[in-house]
Amino acid sequence: MGCKLKKIFSKKILLILTAIIVLLVIVKVVTKEERAKITKSDDSLLNQADITTVKQESISAIVNFTGDLSPKAQTIISSEVDAKIIKVMVEEGQLVKAGQALAELDTLDLAQAVSQQEAQVATARAKLELDKQKMDKQEQLLKQGFISQIAFDELVNNYEASSQNYKAQLAMLTRSKKQLANTHITAPFAGVVYQKSIEPGQLALKNTKLFALANLDTMEIKAAIPSDQINEVSLGQSVIFKVETDAREYAGNVARINQVAVAGTRSYTVYIEFNNKNSVLKAGQFIKGQIVLKSLPNQSVVSCDALRNIANKQYVLVLKNGVVIQKQVGLILENQQSLTCAVSGLLPGEKVLAGNVLTVKAGDKVRIVD
Repeated sequence: MGCKLKKIFSKKILLILTAIIVLLVIVKVVTKEERAKITKSDDSLLNQADITTVKQESISAIVNFTGDLSPKAQTIISSEVDAKIIKVMVEEGQLVKAGQALAELDTLDLAQAVSQQEAQVATARAKLELDKQKMDKQEQLLKQGFISQIAFDELVNNYEASSQNYKAQLAMLTRSKKQLANTHITAPFAGVVYQKSIEPGQLALKNTKLFALANLDTMEIKAAIPSDQINEVSLGQSVIFKVETDAREYAGNVARINQVAVAGTRSYTVYIEFNNKNSVLKAGQFIKGQIVLKSLPNQSVVSCDALRNIANKQYVLVLKNGVVIQKQVGLILENQQSLTCAVSGLLPGEKVLAGNVLTVKAGDKVRIVD
């Protein structure tokens, strides 16, 4: 009987000890979890949107601009004589070659003027030749003393007057022939007739506008560049632009830079040329573009808003192993279009806190939550 009681008592003690051990283990686990919760509650919580990753890529510094496309070569063709329009050979929108006939003006009056002037030239030439013969003969008589110097000087004066008259008549004949030639209106260069202002039967007075002609093979854009950026623009720089309603990108280059600011502004006109021989673009289209000032490959690139400043020194906050670290960086190049910056002092793949994260500082522990 005593042995049985001892066995029962021993089992109870064993059960009690086991229960105590289990309870201690549970308490220890709970304590660790509570401590972990307390530790985690001390960490700063950030979203994925608060973190930006450093990328290795090419970056360009650019200047944005807007403008209109216009032909580099364009002209107004006007009448150089007063004449009636006999024939018009082209219509608006028609492509023409250099030297191609565009219109014909009445030549009757001008042809008569040329004939009359040719007669005047012939008369003046005959008189000049006669006065020359007289002067040559009288010069021999002067040497022999048969005529006076005064009489000979009069012959010389007559010859010189005839010579001047002959030259004047020749000049008038040249002008008359030019006026006659100007009745044949031709294209000074290849292009498209984008305006036609005349019809057959109309009277074209001198300086009357007849046609407007443009060559669309080379297009030009006038870009207004602010004074604080003009010194970064140079001849030959690449230009990328888009045309409204067209998602494609086109490439050109800086051809000329006006060294004098536009009156009343602090901007300078930069002329950009684009090869349009395939006639993809049309004159007058509105464009938006960028002049590529500088381009660098294989740079550590980060969002510009991640850069912070203290005592005129730039730095970023980097997240490493859950701890915020302050790193000093140097700005190499900024792209104002994409708002990205190439910097020194960072490696591709590093996690950087966005600039709008203001609640953490170097040394803080951070957890990222979805």
